[in-house]
Amino acid sequence: MKLSDYFRFCFKGIVQRKTRSYLTIIGIVIGIMAIVGLISIGVGMQVYMDEQIGKMGVNKIIVMPVPPGGGFGPSAASTYFTDRDAKAVEKVRGVDANCYMVYRTSIITYKDIDAIAPVVGMVPSIAEDAYFDVQGYELDSGRDLEDKDTHKITIGYLTAHKAFKVGDTYKEIKIGDKIEIKDQGFKVVGITEEIGNRDDDMTIVMSLDDAERLFDVSDEYDFFFVKVKEGADSEDVAERIRDKLEKLRGEEDFSVMTAAQMSELVGSILSAVSAVLIGIGAISLLVGGVGIMNTMYTSVTERTREIGIYKALGAENNTILMMFLVESSLIGVFGGVIGAVLGFGMALGVELVGKEMGVGLLHAWISWELAAFALLFSFGIGVLAGLLPARSAAKMHPVDALRHE
Repeated sequence: MKLSDYFRFCFKGIVQRKTRSYLTIIGIVIGIMAIVGLISIGVGMQVYMDEQIGKMGVNKIIVMPVPPGGGFGPSAASTYFTDRDAKAVEKVRGVDANCYMVYRTSIITYKDIDAIAPVVGMVPSIAEDAYFDVQGYELDSGRDLEDKDTHKITIGYLTAHKAFKVGDTYKEIKIGDKIEIKDQGFKVVGITEEIGNRDDDMTIVMSLDDAERLFDVSDEYDFFFVKVKEGADSEDVAERIRDKLEKLRGEEDFSVMTAAQMSELVGSILSAVSAVLIGIGAISLLVGGVGIMNTMYTSVTERTREIGIYKALGAENNTILMMFLVESSLIGVFGGVIGAVLGFGMALGVELVGKEMGVGLLHAWISWELAAFALLFSFGIGVLAGLLPARSAAKMHPVDALRHE
């Protein structure tokens, strides 16, 4: 039997039972769409995070307080670093610079319109060497902060262009405009280029002295951004920082992470989330596979006499088996092609919505490898789901099949 004969048999079966075939294909489409879309978003987030963390460079270490009971990040901390901690870190062998920062979230006002943004206070000269060079900050307009600046700020791209909305339009901020933070006016001297992460693109940077006065804090730092000397091993320096601070503070109520450690941590979290989401998509695909099996069993029953005729004309069991396997695999492939296209479309849609909402973490990963995986997977589901019905058809006795009503 020629290959074209197999396909002719298959297309005849699919066309004769259009509604049932279409519904079966839809089941595969939903499963493949879910898996492709979720894998695309999951891998896209991982790639994006690796890129962002990679901007830190191998010679950077982040030190953050960890409050009792857990939590992560400056906003979660109930304890802070002090000047004594900052000086101790600076003296650790292998440390080139330590950028100590005050980090708060505050209401900001421009032309009587309110928004919420992260506000970071740091020493500009230290930050220039230890922080801004790795965070992807590039000025779009204006200038960088200087140590002598008072009541002056640099703002992120979103703060400048999309933070203050009136009706359907945004009030854009220009160099020289003033923004109120906690009823105090600050002059904008610099606007950074878009980074792609909402927090970074909303961040307002001011001098450490201004931040301490604004938030009424002293000798309290939310995190350290440490630059390692050239030639020093970041892992070794991180361990020395950890030992030094633990002895100084009496307990390890802080975290010390290099770029590699942060990448590993984020990767494990995203992998776990992706595995759960893909598992949900796999359940949908399993349901689609059951749908193919049900359709093929029905097809075998309805075409029993046709099978008998083929056998009477000399068709072997393997020929009958292949006829139904090709049909079930084609149903799987049709669903896989449509599902892959819709899955990529869903991922791109999520990325666009994320960008509109300022969630830079959501990225789609589009690749031929994922498309090939989807097609092979759907083909395999089709073959496995059609195997039992095909064997049932192949084992039929020609005489019994011809007598079937």
